[in-house]
Amino acid sequence: MSKKLIAGFIPVVMLLPLLSGAQQAQPLPLQEALLLARRHSSQLKADSMQYSIAGTKVSQVSANALPQVSLNATYQRLSNNITPFSIALPTGTFVLNPQILNQSYNAVQLTQLLYGGGRVNNSRAAAKKEAAAAGADYAGSLLQLDQQVTDLWFNLYNARASEKIVLKNIEALSKKRDDLDAYREQGIVLANDVLKIELSVTSLRSSLADITSMAGTLNYNLCLATGLDPATIIDIPDNYLEEVSATEPLQTYVGAALAQRPELKGFQLRSEAAAYRVKAAKSDYLPVLNLIGSFNYDHPNQRIIPNVAHYDYSAFAGLNLSWKISALYANRSHVSESKLSALKLSGNWQQAKENIQGEVNSRYLEYRKTLDKMTLIKTELTQATENYRVEQNRLDAQTTTPTDFLDANARLLQAQLNLATAKANVQLAYHKLLQSTGTSTTTK
Repeated sequence: MSKKLIAGFIPVVMLLPLLSGAQQAQPLPLQEALLLARRHSSQLKADSMQYSIAGTKVSQVSANALPQVSLNATYQRLSNNITPFSIALPTGTFVLNPQILNQSYNAVQLTQLLYGGGRVNNSRAAAKKEAAAAGADYAGSLLQLDQQVTDLWFNLYNARASEKIVLKNIEALSKKRDDLDAYREQGIVLANDVLKIELSVTSLRSSLADITSMAGTLNYNLCLATGLDPATIIDIPDNYLEEVSATEPLQTYVGAALAQRPELKGFQLRSEAAAYRVKAAKSDYLPVLNLIGSFNYDHPNQRIIPNVAHYDYSAFAGLNLSWKISALYANRSHVSESKLSALKLSGNWQQAKENIQGEVNSRYLEYRKTLDKMTLIKTELTQATENYRVEQNRLDAQTTTPTDFLDANARLLQAQLNLATAKANVQLAYHKLLQSTGTSTTTK
């Protein structure tokens, strides 16, 4: 097989994996990837359970305000070694403690809190705030997952686009090498000129192997994140990228972040919950008033004298007031701890605000930079394309060396790669900017 046939055969062989992959490739728009990841994420499912658990704690605290009902039942078999005590009266003998060996005491008791210093209400309010904060944590987990999948998606696009550009350049250089090889056989060019292009093709194949390996890793990780079969080849064509969006003033994004970021909502809700816990802790300083009642069905009933060996009922209802006086000095440390926790949360909240403002500013500037670089890279590509055209014509006319042509080719290749990367980077930076404001880039 001649060198020319081999040279033509190699690019075709390199195309076969991509062509076969293209037949099996699955298109995956960003929105679909985000939705699949949300449905598949084990972490989100765990966070959802945590949110549900926080909701049950509200019910647990609320149950303390409900009537507390208890049933007590006791059976006793007494020994018969006690002699009943009898009193002789003019009307007859009166037995004080008749022998009733089988005894049973049964009672249904009711306790209803009437006043507890506000502990139940404040604890319930704190639990509701904590449940809402758990919901904010879940929203924050959604944003983090969206960011991870968005990074993978755009990085995979970059790798796929780079693969196509490098492969196309390899084809172009291989064709040019074949042309020069024909000139060499005619004695028009030197063998060293052909070798220089062959070296360049070899170097590009090495770069292509690195890019393909990186694309495979990103493809696999994106499949894992979205729940797709890891053997799936994900395709992200150019038309899946969105149009470049105009930027609003920085303060627009900062204001949106301060109003929408789940972390800030979580800190705010937990600060409010801490304030309620302080009130709940102070409730120990106050007395507790309960409504109490009991229905007894006993054998014998102790209120009947003398006792008789059959079941009789009795009941009572009333109020119970208890006041733990020692709490006036013993509860101070508990109240102080609750206040310090509230102050700590407030400080964390303020620090989170500053961090988020810095993050939004950084991502805003990054997005503006990618827009500016996009304009420059387009200009660079136009210039590199024209330079390549001139050098290619000069090489065909034998008025330049392969070195100058390869230099022009390298500049064109780099400009093409830069443009492909810039397209993705602009959209990735925009998505990151939106996500830094707490805005989800998916429809659900």
